[in-house]
Amino acid sequence: MNSLIKWTLIILGILAIAFAGWAVYDSQSVVAKKPAVYLYPQEDQQILVKVNINGRMIEDIPTYDGGWDVFVTTESLIDDEYDYLFYEAKLQKIDVPTEGWVVAYESLDPWFEYYLNKLGLNKKEKYQFKEYWLEELDESNFYEIKLLSKEFLDENMDLIIEPKPDAEIRVIFLFKPIEENYPITNPEIITPLREGFTAVEWGGIMIK
Repeated sequence: MNSLIKWTLIILGILAIAFAGWAVYDSQSVVAKKPAVYLYPQEDQQILVKVNINGRMIEDIPTYDGGWDVFVTTESLIDDEYDYLFYEAKLQKIDVPTEGWVVAYESLDPWFEYYLNKLGLNKKEKYQFKEYWLEELDESNFYEIKLLSKEFLDENMDLIIEPKPDAEIRVIFLFKPIEENYPITNPEIITPLREGFTAVEWGGIMIK
């Protein structure tokens, strides 16, 4: 076997192994859908936002390009165009909390209205959350809803903002359609304060 054929076979073998590893990674990952990042500075200013993902970003608006370097007004308007920064990401792992809620499908709208308020979202954020997720969640008898912990988010979807916000609110749910209701311990919710420069993020992950 000449050296050209030998090296061609070696390279093809390496590519095959890499592709197989990527396929396993891709099939085992979960998608964080439509995390939306709102920024409320105290003065009109340039803000740098990065997301350190344990996985890979698959969608971004505006273009991420290693980070968002954007101009934000006190009304939270980003680059004279956007209400929020949008991305989606495939994560390499998911930690499912033990506490949560079981909510009947027909009760999702009022449930979101109540709990999103308790979790610190304002009127616009609640409306845009419900506008997306009430369409996204397929009909089911019930939904198991759990809230990802700050520790998990910091490890897998770390949000890095400069200058650093005075308050940061992150609401990322796990949604799982289920057939029957069951008893589950509800987490204690302490409504966060929105004071000074505030950053808010909402999103969700579907588990089927």
